[in-house]
Amino acid sequence: MEKFEINENGTLTAYHNDDKNVTEIIIPEGVKFIERHVFSEYGKIYSVVFPDSLENLDNWAFWCCFELSEIKYRGITFNPDAEMFKKPETVDMIANKNYSHVISHRIKYPVIFQIYFRDSDDVTTAYIKKHFREIFRFLINAVIFQDSYKDCITLENVLKITENLIKSGKFITKRNINTYIKIADEKECYEIFDMLIDYKEEVLK
Repeated sequence: MEKFEINENGTLTAYHNDDKNVTEIIIPEGVKFIERHVFSEYGKIYSVVFPDSLENLDNWAFWCCFELSEIKYRGITFNPDAEMFKKPETVDMIANKNYSHVISHRIKYPVIFQIYFRDSDDVTTAYIKKHFREIFRFLINAVIFQDSYKDCITLENVLKITENLIKSGKFITKRNINTYIKIADEKECYEIFDMLIDYKEEVLK
């Protein structure tokens, strides 16, 4: 039997499950905060769904959950990586579109891409525009070193994301396209190089 102990403030204070090898957790709606070590006895957990009501969680709420590789929150899926203390910042980033947190790019950028393609809001667009060269290099590296990046983003998604960012016309312009063509060429990332050449010849004539 599964049991969540939630106090009157919406804090998840304890979790109990007869199955110590439980692998998937769906935290009930109404939970606003998750206390420290709530899930520390359940080291086989690999997937967690946060409720939309969640506002924050203790840095070590999932301490000892070393199998945890997928979290879903407000329609966004992200990999918490080994940096367990980063999840509160990721929750704030998704809930409030607060991109100021210092979070591993392997978590941050795939989350931002999902938010951008879902909402196309001004805040997310402005962040991508300001950091586009860095983001572009992340995408190139994800293509070149795909085996090293497969824990956070697939090659298929990288190419689709890159193509959509290019074709949006918001980040690649007549003014800067040659810079990005040069970067792709120098990195010998010809999948993205070809996308840029096609865009330049077909759209930015």
